[in-house]
Amino acid sequence: MRRIRAPLDHLRVRLSGLETPPGLTLLSVLGTLCGLACGGVIIVFHALIDLFGEQSGRLGDLTLGDSVTIPLTLWLPVLGATAVGLVYQGLARDSRDGGIVHIVERLTYHQGEFPWRNAVAQFLGSVAAICTGQSVGREGVAAHMGATTSSWLGQWLQLPNNGVRTLVGCGTAAGIAASFNTPLAGVIFAMEVVMMEYTLAGFAPIILAAISATAVTHLWMTDHPQLLVDAAELRSMIELPYLALCGCVLGTAAVAFTRLTRLLTRYLLPQPIWLRMLQAGLVAALCAWIYPQTFQFGFESINAALAAEFALGVALGVAAAKLIATAFAVSSLMPGGIIMPCLLIGAAIGQALGLIAGWVLGDNAAEPMLYALLGMGAMMGAVLQAPLTALVAILELAGRTEMVFPAMLVVITAILVAREGYHSESIFLTLLRDRGRDYKNDPVSQSLRRSSVVSYMDRSFKLTGLTLGVAEAHDIVGRDTRWILARRKDGRSGYLLPLADLLRYLLSEDGEALGEGDTIALNKIPAANRLQAGPIHLRATMQEAFETLRRTEAQALYVQRRVRDDERTIYGVLTRDAIERAYLR
Repeated sequence: MRRIRAPLDHLRVRLSGLETPPGLTLLSVLGTLCGLACGGVIIVFHALIDLFGEQSGRLGDLTLGDSVTIPLTLWLPVLGATAVGLVYQGLARDSRDGGIVHIVERLTYHQGEFPWRNAVAQFLGSVAAICTGQSVGREGVAAHMGATTSSWLGQWLQLPNNGVRTLVGCGTAAGIAASFNTPLAGVIFAMEVVMMEYTLAGFAPIILAAISATAVTHLWMTDHPQLLVDAAELRSMIELPYLALCGCVLGTAAVAFTRLTRLLTRYLLPQPIWLRMLQAGLVAALCAWIYPQTFQFGFESINAALAAEFALGVALGVAAAKLIATAFAVSSLMPGGIIMPCLLIGAAIGQALGLIAGWVLGDNAAEPMLYALLGMGAMMGAVLQAPLTALVAILELAGRTEMVFPAMLVVITAILVAREGYHSESIFLTLLRDRGRDYKNDPVSQSLRRSSVVSYMDRSFKLTGLTLGVAEAHDIVGRDTRWILARRKDGRSGYLLPLADLLRYLLSEDGEALGEGDTIALNKIPAANRLQAGPIHLRATMQEAFETLRRTEAQALYVQRRVRDDERTIYGVLTRDAIERAYLR
């Protein structure tokens, strides 16, 4: 065990400094491994969806007697929602959370540790929800499974929490990239939506994770998401004011979706979860009965909107029905994602705006296909408050670079209208706050989260008890040591004082009067800089250290790790000045 423990300890120390060459290189290797593992998980997930999707596709209308026929689009969503709801009812309350909101919450409050029960529930629940026609997408559970797989690798290796945080970003990017076949969008999504910062230490491993996950899915899967786009360019600059107006409409639609989701969350939250999901299934069934286009599992309805197959009324109806059904699904905690439904909502609204553009602008208007593409990007960007993610995702899915110029105008207009006009924020942060949590994204927290306590702890210390013999005190003073850590027998707390204070005491009249058999109580000698010290784990980040000092009576910390049973190894000491240096570096 010692032969294994020593290299692992060395690896953990190397990974504590993410922005130094050894730490960044090692983390990039781990990011690649995470991408490969996540790609395998996504393959299994999609295989199960395809398997059960084929079986559900063979089902037909339900006939009761000779005259009563219940369409498939009515009974299957209700039955599926009921089944998922009853299973979730038997789970513990904290085992039901999943998707992107769960990822952000675990990063913020649990240092990237993911419970296995949530992962299993989301994995199986999403398969059932998607195959029975619930208004959810695949990307939520894909990101969740990717983040969980990466987190488990980091926990197994007992990596520093700042390294685990980056691995969670790797898994999230790998899940999105493998699910949509959009590696660059997966990277931007992880940085912009989940981690909410751009750093070199994050980019390198996350890019490698997205690449490796996409490569795995390309090796084992033949069917990849694709938009059927023939043309996507402006015909005239006269369209620009109309495109800005389209952005306003789509931003308003995104705000309507976010606010309806919040309203329904407050309405459904007091109810049992099986009843919540049953209502979501009923709404999805009703919407699918009126507009069968909302019942599609993949990009079929989106491609239909791109091809302008919907009449104006149908396009608006599909958008409204999908918006309501998705709001119910998200509010009821139905397992799955919201990006795919948002893409359909945006495509339908965009196609409707394209048809109106043809009537208003005549030959100066572009094809409705362009407006449908722009609608997808604007709706996704405004709901997530992530402009780069939306632009890159649509660009990769469509493969048409000429749509970037109008897309930038429409997407940024939609986001500005949602954020500045209606004071709306990302739906993930909105749902997180509705659960009584908040995401700390200030510059201090961002900086401290990136640093490990290992990088800033002082290793120049001597561990002692609260009392010292005179001979031992003289021996310590003769050593090249900066701090003395006097710890209680229970190991829960102690005192940290500079060596200079002990030396000053020994040179004082009281110190010179001590005999060889006397003892010195380190917590009672005159000391100007004696600090009450508490423990913190070796894997902790500087933000955890800062929060520990803020909520406890400790004035300093000693960095430790349990080796076996109650035996703990102390690696260094940490003061408030060190935390300030971590932020000001």
